[in-house]
This record gives sequence, C-alpha cells and structure tokens, in this order.
Amino acid sequence: MKKLTKCAFMVAAVISTFLFAVYKLKYDRLYHVMQVLEVFGTPSDFHSCEKKNPVLEIAAPSWTTLEPGVQVYSGHCVKQPGEDGVCPQVDVLALLDTGIQPSDLLCHFWIEGSSQPILGTFSLRTLTADKLHTSALLTCQSKYTTKVPFGISFFREKSKQSPFVIPVSPEPDLPTDAPSLLICIRPANSSSIDYIAATSSYMESLLYHSLLGVTRFIFYTSSLPHAVQQVAVNLQMKSQVQVQVRSWQPASSVTNQMETSLLEQDCYVQSKLHALNYILLQPNQILMPTQETKIQEALLQTKLEQGPNQIQVRKFCSEYTNDKKSSHLSKPVALLQSTYYHKTLSEGQTATLVHRSASSKSKPTANDKTETKDETEELFVNEYGSCDRYDFSEKDPSAVYENSALRFVSSLPAFMKNYGYFVL
Repeated sequence: MKKLTKCAFMVAAVISTFLFAVYKLKYDRLYHVMQVLEVFGTPSDFHSCEKKNPVLEIAAPSWTTLEPGVQVYSGHCVKQPGEDGVCPQVDVLALLDTGIQPSDLLCHFWIEGSSQPILGTFSLRTLTADKLHTSALLTCQSKYTTKVPFGISFFREKSKQSPFVIPVSPEPDLPTDAPSLLICIRPANSSSIDYIAATSSYMESLLYHSLLGVTRFIFYTSSLPHAVQQVAVNLQMKSQVQVQVRSWQPASSVTNQMETSLLEQDCYVQSKLHALNYILLQPNQILMPTQETKIQEALLQTKLEQGPNQIQVRKFCSEYTNDKKSSHLSKPVALLQSTYYHKTLSEGQTATLVHRSASSKSKPTANDKTETKDETEELFVNEYGSCDRYDFSEKDPSAVYENSALRFVSSLPAFMKNYGYFVL
C-alpha cells in the first residue's frame, strides 16, 4: 500500500512539474506581448494621430429590387437648415423603370427600443428621367425626429410589411478640419475603358491624387483588382488616405446620363461625411493644377464659388507619340507619357466640381446651369485613353502640347514605389 501511495505522489509530482513548465512558457510569451504593446501601443491606437469621423457606414449598400421596376440603393438621414431633431426624414436613392410611379407606397421606420416599426409619411422626388428610367429619392418623414432609425422599409398597403429592411446612415456633422476634396470614381464599365484597362488607371488616379494631398476616395465598382486593393491598404496604413469601395451594379443597364445622376447624388451624400468639395471622375481622369503641386493650394487659386463649378476636360489621345522625358518608365503611366491633347475632341467637355461651405447643409443644384460657374483656368481634368482616331498626328492644328504633368516625372514614380507600385 505504501508503495502505491509513493508511486501516486511521484506521478502527481511529475504531472505538476510538467503543467508548471507549460504555464511558465505561456506566461513568458504573454509577458513579452505585453511589453511590446506597452512600447508600441495597442492596435486601436494605430491611427490615433488622425481624427476619425464617428459616423461609420458599417452595412455597405448594394442595389436591391424593392419590387418589379423599382430598385433601391442606400438610405440616409436628412436634416434641412432650420429643422429640429437629428433625423426628421430619410432619403433612399432609387432607380425606377419608366411608367412606374410608386406614389402609393408606405414606409416604416425601424428604431431601437420600439416593439414594432413606426409608420412614416412617404413622398417621391424625381432627380432625372429618360426614356427608360427615372432616378429618384424615396423620402419618408418621421414624427419622432429625435430618434435615428437603423433601417427603413417600403411596402404596399395590402402587403402590410416589407420583406426586407434598408440600412439607414445618420446625418453626419462635417468636421471643421475636414479634408478639402473627396474624389468619387465611377465604374469602369460605365466609361470608355474596360476592367482590364482600368487597373492602371485606378493606380494612377489613386496614387497621383494622393501625392497632391487628396485623402478621401470612393470607388464605385462591383470588382476592384487585387493590386489596387493592396496599394489602397498601403496608403491607409502609411498615410492619412481613406479609401472606400461601394458596390455598384444596378440590375438594369442605364444610360450614362442616368448613372451620372445616381452617382452624383450618392457622392454628394458621402461628401457630407468626408469633405467640403467633391467631384465625380472616370477612372482615366485626373485633376491637373496649372501650377500648384498640392490640391489645397490649387483649390484656393481656383476660387471656387458655392455650388457647381465647371472644370474643362482635356482629352489626351494615346495615338499620339509618348513623351521622351518619360521613356525610362517600365510600366505605362499615361499622365507622364501623354503630352498632347486633341483640342477639337475636348471642346465642350467638362466635369463638375461641387463646392459647399462648412456652414451649408443643403445640396447645391448640379443640374442648374444658371448656378454653375464658368470653366476655370487654374484647374483642369485630364482624360487619358484612346480617341479611336488614326488620321491625326502631333503636327495637326488640333494637337496641343501640354506638359505640365511632367513636373511630377521624378516625384510620382518615387511616390508610387513607396506604396508598392513599381514603374521604374
């Protein structure tokens, strides 16, 4: 019996020693991790130097069919100047087929703490219409303006309730130190280039504008190339740049004018969260200041007026010969290689840059030409790509040599390399 007891004690001692050794190993590892965190800070402090806007859109929007002929995208609280409360109404961006008039829709607010959805007052606001579609805002006014709903639903009286809920984002307060510009980049398939050609255009736009000091970007696309995603991650890790990707794939094919109306409306709403100025560009378009190398100074020199400002678009054709000063590049960088634009093809081409003062909460009317400032000469939009012409050369009267982009011939490739895109 004594031998069994002694043997049991020995086994217990061995097991205890083994467990103590495992505990000591785990403790040493944890202690090392705690020392590292004490020196370098916690992961949540990584961007502590940057003041983040507390309003975040966690539920990314996507086009959803509400009913046949009616598609909806995203919902946002809207507060007009002088209105009380934090969310007197919610606007939902919608695309309607021609002939569809959902004027008899009803709307429900979904509010935390409420045992059931709360009925609102529905109205419809048309943005743009063509032969096939109408872009519109489905609006629901609330009686409980001090409450911010987390969702909204639309339904017919006979159905009593909608089968799904559209997420609602609160009305943001633009910080006093808000960035100067938000660039919204439209889908590649809606412009003159395809997804393959868009990869280098996305890279150029993102990195070049970041070099200028732009820190807010929104890509509207159903698919963003992995290489572009990696560069976006590198920028966000190493700088103040923030990149957002918003899924964009309406169920119906729409005209360029109709899609522009929808994109401008959503870009405007996003600008209230991000910046005082915003512009919608194609993937192969970039902003080119006449003299300045930073966007803040360029915008000050442009002397923007409240509301829409027309920026002249210059079409740089890839059919022209590349500039010799950029011949050392191993990858195509259109803005450094194309230095001739076609004057005739550029006539009447403009992009709209919208300026809103910090005190303004209402949207300027981008479609109202009487409120639109004439074209500026301090800032241009350069568009790079094929002009589908083979009957002209640099010696033609329509060919204009413009090499202001070459002032970035050294700084831009170095900047690109720093964020993982090698062109040398």
